[in-house]
Amino acid sequence: MVRLIALIGALIAIAGAAGSAAADSRIVSPADFAAALSAAKFGDALVLEPGIYRGPFTITTPSLQISGDPRAIVDGGGRGTALTISANDVTVSGITVRGSGRNLADNDATILIVEAHGVRIRGCRVESSGFGIYVRGGGDLEIADNVVRGDAALNRSRRGNAIHLWHSENVRVIRNDIADSRDGLYLSFAHHNLVEDNHATRVRYGVHSMYSDGNTLRRNRLEGCLGGAAFMFAKRDLMERNEVAHNRRFGVLLLSIDNSRLADNTIAHNDRGFVIENSNSDQFEGNRIAENGIGAFVTAGSEDNLFASNRFDGNLVQAYVVRAGFNRWARNGHGNYWSDYVGADLDGNGIGETPYRLQDATAALLATRPEARWFMMSPALAMLEWFQQRIIGSGDTYIDPAPLVEQARR
Repeated sequence: MVRLIALIGALIAIAGAAGSAAADSRIVSPADFAAALSAAKFGDALVLEPGIYRGPFTITTPSLQISGDPRAIVDGGGRGTALTISANDVTVSGITVRGSGRNLADNDATILIVEAHGVRIRGCRVESSGFGIYVRGGGDLEIADNVVRGDAALNRSRRGNAIHLWHSENVRVIRNDIADSRDGLYLSFAHHNLVEDNHATRVRYGVHSMYSDGNTLRRNRLEGCLGGAAFMFAKRDLMERNEVAHNRRFGVLLLSIDNSRLADNTIAHNDRGFVIENSNSDQFEGNRIAENGIGAFVTAGSEDNLFASNRFDGNLVQAYVVRAGFNRWARNGHGNYWSDYVGADLDGNGIGETPYRLQDATAALLATRPEARWFMMSPALAMLEWFQQRIIGSGDTYIDPAPLVEQARR
């Protein structure tokens, strides 16, 4: 049996060596690219000279490598998909791909990857009139170091997403620069993917995830969008060390998200920082939530969530909770830092002696009527605060029982 296994291994090695020997590397021009694709064998490498390669084209040869520099332009001619990849282990690097159609119902894309594994799109410029890079099925892919630009002349609702994953798993989306698409990265039924070190701006949502479990978002910068990141109907996601800033409506939206962790993110200068709706058993720890209209808006039955060791700094309304279940605002005697906390730390352990109240009548008004912020220093709001304190009472429905005075952390 041992000899048989050794013999099989030797035969596989010989076959691999023969395949490598048969592989070809050649420089191609726009005039002979179509013929070179048709004649390509397993493992061949095609280096594109500068010029315009008028397509559309389809790659069906496994392990084919296509490279060049940005002056090598694959142009789909404004119809359908410019470059379709339907083979495993294909690498496309360094070139420019443009000229897709605009029919989103037909999934027109600049680069379409169909039921393939091991594909790598690296260092390309992708200019899109429809979808940018569309992954339909398959997995174990890498989409890295690309510049993806949508058509800013189109209404946003008519643009496709810059990078779109559908029923795809174990995709690494890293260090891409995205702008002017509908959504920056869209995940649909796409599980266990890594989204890391990307930058998205001037899109609807920087990241938009639907029915996609177990994804990791790390060190992304999502800014200048309608919303930074929107997660919907999923579980076990991880979002850590991202910067989500200057978005018009919200920084991070969680809608029916369970058992997920959001840690060490900066959520700043958004209309609302965190929006948490019907989401349960999530952990928010170590986040900096600063200068938003509302730091955290918790609603729609959200419960059993943990907020601990976060820094709520200078939000117009630090946190607002309405129509939610029971959530924890401290763990093991450590709560959150609140920049407007006025309690004392008598024993010097970095924890306030009195709880922090999350909302009052003024906060409720500002949370439900954002236009009231223009009257922040008015006598009317001052009287509302006096009425709250003297007539209604302070209440203690939503409190942080152990506010951090010096942002003490475990």
